Amino acid sequence: MIRKRFENQALISLLAELAPATLNAVMQCKTAVLLLLICISEMGYSQGSQSGKDGEAIINGSPRIIHYTRKEFNGDPQFWTMCQDKEGVLYFGNNDGALIFDGEQWQKIALPNNSSIRCLRTSSDGVIYAGGFNEIGCIKKDAFGKYYYESFLNLLRAEDRNLENVWQIHEVQGFIVYRSAKVLIAIANNKALTIPTSGNYTHSTVINKKLYVQDGNELKILDLHSLEFKSQFLISDLHDEELASLLPGFDTTNIFIFTKQGAAYLMDTKTHALKFWQRLIPSNSKNLITCALKSSSNQYYLGTLSTEIISFTQSDNTITQTNYSLQDNTVLNLFETREGNIWALLNNGIDCIDISSPVSIVLENAAIFDAIPYENNLYVATNQGVFVAFDSKQSPLRFEKIDGLEGQAWSLQQYNGKILCSHDRGLFVLNKKAITKIPVIKGVWKVIPIQGRPNEYLGCTYDGIYHIEYSTAKGYTLTNKIDGFTESSRDILQTDEPGVFWVCHGYKGVFRIKINETYERVVGVEHFKNQNGLPSPFNINIFSWKGQPVFTTNGGVYQYNKGNNQFEPHPALMNIFGATNVRKLFQDHEKTWFSHDDEVGYFITNEANPKQQKDLFLQLKGTLNRSFECIVPLSEKQVLIGTNTGLYAFDLIKTIASAPIKTQITRFSHKEESEEVLSKLIQKDDEQLSSNTNSIQFNFSAPAFQDKQNMQYSYYLEGLDATWSEWAEASSKEYSHLARGHYVFHIKARSLLGEKAMEAKYPFEILPVWYQTNLAYIIYILISLIGIRTTILLVKRKIHKEKTKTINEEKEKRKVLELELQHIKLEREKEEIKKDKDLLEEDVIHKSKELANYTMLLVKKRELLTEIHDEIKELRDLVKNDVSRQKMRDLIKKINFNLESEEHLQIFEANFERVHNEFFTQLKTNFPDLTQKELRLCAFVRMNLANKEIASILNISVRGVETARYRLRKRLSLTHDEDMVSFLEKLFGSGESAPEAEEKVAEAPE
Repeated sequence: MIRKRFENQALISLLAELAPATLNAVMQCKTAVLLLLICISEMGYSQGSQSGKDGEAIINGSPRIIHYTRKEFNGDPQFWTMCQDKEGVLYFGNNDGALIFDGEQWQKIALPNNSSIRCLRTSSDGVIYAGGFNEIGCIKKDAFGKYYYESFLNLLRAEDRNLENVWQIHEVQGFIVYRSAKVLIAIANNKALTIPTSGNYTHSTVINKKLYVQDGNELKILDLHSLEFKSQFLISDLHDEELASLLPGFDTTNIFIFTKQGAAYLMDTKTHALKFWQRLIPSNSKNLITCALKSSSNQYYLGTLSTEIISFTQSDNTITQTNYSLQDNTVLNLFETREGNIWALLNNGIDCIDISSPVSIVLENAAIFDAIPYENNLYVATNQGVFVAFDSKQSPLRFEKIDGLEGQAWSLQQYNGKILCSHDRGLFVLNKKAITKIPVIKGVWKVIPIQGRPNEYLGCTYDGIYHIEYSTAKGYTLTNKIDGFTESSRDILQTDEPGVFWVCHGYKGVFRIKINETYERVVGVEHFKNQNGLPSPFNINIFSWKGQPVFTTNGGVYQYNKGNNQFEPHPALMNIFGATNVRKLFQDHEKTWFSHDDEVGYFITNEANPKQQKDLFLQLKGTLNRSFECIVPLSEKQVLIGTNTGLYAFDLIKTIASAPIKTQITRFSHKEESEEVLSKLIQKDDEQLSSNTNSIQFNFSAPAFQDKQNMQYSYYLEGLDATWSEWAEASSKEYSHLARGHYVFHIKARSLLGEKAMEAKYPFEILPVWYQTNLAYIIYILISLIGIRTTILLVKRKIHKEKTKTINEEKEKRKVLELELQHIKLEREKEEIKKDKDLLEEDVIHKSKELANYTMLLVKKRELLTEIHDEIKELRDLVKNDVSRQKMRDLIKKINFNLESEEHLQIFEANFERVHNEFFTQLKTNFPDLTQKELRLCAFVRMNLANKEIASILNISVRGVETARYRLRKRLSLTHDEDMVSFLEKLFGSGESAPEAEEKVAEAPE
């Protein structure tokens, strides 16, 4: 919309400036021109905005005023003079002496007699000359960055040193000239020349390389080579008014002469004739002119005693009383810096009038949402209402608030020669300060024309869309509310399809709606959230770029692919902005303007590799009305940008810095333990710092910057940091506990006006401690070599020793191995013996079982024989037949013979002794006097046989067995309580217990 408006303005201006012959040629193509004008008329864009020489709208804002108070400079607030050195550092003279400002830090220099400094001058060779009460000299800076004062009084004779106040310093004809009321002092080649006065030197200046001096009642030119004065005119010719200032005139043929009482004269430099020009201050006023200045832009500034500054230009002789909102009404002096800014030295403080800045203030103290120039007027929509400046040629603009539009105004648009204001309270038509409200409709964001339907518009509101028509007779009238869609429609864009619109909601996503032909209701709605390719439904806005709709999201800029009904990343815009949120985007001529990352900028639309141009607008970061960014390009040279603090005009053509700007390292200090040590700022080799250095600190500035209040710095320490730091306002950087080694400190600066300063470097080295020096390393190397040699010898000796030891160990190992082999052999033999023993034990156990079985069989056999014997005896008594009796007696004899035979006992003893050889051996060893019968009884007891069983085997009575056992206990020396079986088991080492023997006996077959 804005682009089309200014295309119209540019076209009209271009047609107006064409020569008549060219116009005739153009008129021959009247059909095309008429069609073009009809299109422009239907679009309804203004033809009456203010135009510059090239037909482009120009808005003149007010320069920014930067106030410096006692809080900043910490000194006396009354300032007399100032100058600027080649690096851009500013020097101020006040009642304390000199205050030096490098853009970041203030330093104070006092004169030897502590008097005030009334004059300062920078010479062509860069020396800063100063003058005070009975004092002349210069201000210098040492190698450490500290400023000091050097007096020239030693160049004067003692009788010439009573100078009183020195008021002015000039450089002319190769001399530095100091002026006091009594004397002129010209210094050259370290020699001083004094020129006394017959009256009083009350004023002096240099114009066109000539020194003008007021000596008493006469203005003269002094030739310092011939020391001759040439009279120009009498001061009394100024109608008894005091001379305030002399300035170059409109050209080299005249000079402006201003009196303190406010008269301005022009003096012809050839004839010396005076001509009254204008009275700048009324003759009956108590105000006075205190100082004057002609700027590099040929603007004249006059400081006054009580009304701040009067100004006029060379091309316009109109005198304007400019209200710059200074801290104090009394201006003691004026100074223009190399950057083109005007500094006002006040009776109470210092003010910088930022004349040369490409930024000017149009309207302050309001949140700006839209602005539109129309018919030499400027309308501004704010959170407080709508303001209008009726003459945009004025500087500064004088805004008036339009009554009835108090409150939140969202947008301003111009159609059909009318200004439409979309307001929180509805839609209004503006005619200068008169307003007409369109009834019913409330809460309007903006109004857009309907393509293809002339004089029909959509009113986009908080809760839906309204249909509006325009006619010459009735003006704007509300036709109806479009039913079927009640969402907020602040972001809306018509597509190429008739009646189809895109509507974006900040929280609900994207809608595509279709309105019927009569524009009475919505007949189709498609709702897109995070489906169809959109990253999320939040913060989506729609704009037209290169004739196509684009959607800005939290994840980058997207476009709609109708073929697959998908939203896809826009290749060109994603390449420029990445996957971030662009809140505003539109084209204006060859530029594309945007708001991105809370910053404003533009890029050239059709460049092969577009680059974002944001430097000029950096100061606006954090002040934009988010999602309501106001960017109004007026021309290729100027743009208006609204913020929550006001409306600002940016000159896109004005050069920020004409010469390269250098970043200055103003101070470098380090601490050794608790003592601070300064280092030289310029050195041939790296600055070497002690190993006791605890911390280092760099101070830096960029004094040549035009914008001295909004400077940022980025740094990195080579040898420590990997990358540059983020931009920050801090003008110092401290590092603590750095390791020894070489470092290079890099620092660069920028201002928020887009100024950039060249990088500065400072190399330094932190020396190692004594045990880390080169000498120490040489000693370490020698010691290491000796140590290595000694180690080699020791190693060789150790190797020999270890070799011998290894040989011996091998021998020992061989012996051990042999012993191990023998041991293994013995172990094997032992295992074989153990196996044999186990076999023998198993055989013993087997034999013991057989013996036990044999014994039991023997017992049973003898019991059987005894029973048979007894039964035969009973039967013998019953048999009557002698033959039978005799046979029975024979049987009894045989039985008795068998029972009395000891053959079975001998067999038992032989087997028992074979099986339990150790038993008898131990028994015979411990009790050698035991008889064979007692040994036999011990064997039976060892086998745990009962007395009855023993009696049966021995063919004796049980009583006899008990008697034999009793005797045996005595022979074995056993007490009554001791168990004989246990005793015999202890004596016998076979390990068999009585219960085992019993078990074996029990297991014997019957």
